[in-house]
Amino acid sequence: MNKYSKDELIEFEKLLTRRRDTRITEIENYIRQISELSENGKDENGIENSGYEVQFNYLFSHKERAMKNLKDIENALLRITNNRYGICVVTNKLISKKRLLAVPTTTKSIEGKQMLENEKP
Repeated sequence: MNKYSKDELIEFEKLLTRRRDTRITEIENYIRQISELSENGKDENGIENSGYEVQFNYLFSHKERAMKNLKDIENALLRITNNRYGICVVTNKLISKKRLLAVPTTTKSIEGKQMLENEKP
């Protein structure tokens, strides 16, 4: 099993750190929008208008997705620290650099992903 060089890991770390910072900003914005919607989304009788619930669910689901992605990014950064970044959890082989640049949080190579999909009933 090969590993990525220190320079390559620094490149991935920078990419992941930028994405982490973007996700944190997105999450903060979703939280602010949800809070504003909660304060202003009801009419004076306290009855929710029809768009309120749709907009709330939209913001909440996007916030949750951003939080999951943030956790994936933090896990990838931890793998860099532990010198396990870029190693497929299925095949224990190096994940292609092209794949990692496209999906830097991935834990599976294309081969490993296909192996898992083929095991599904």
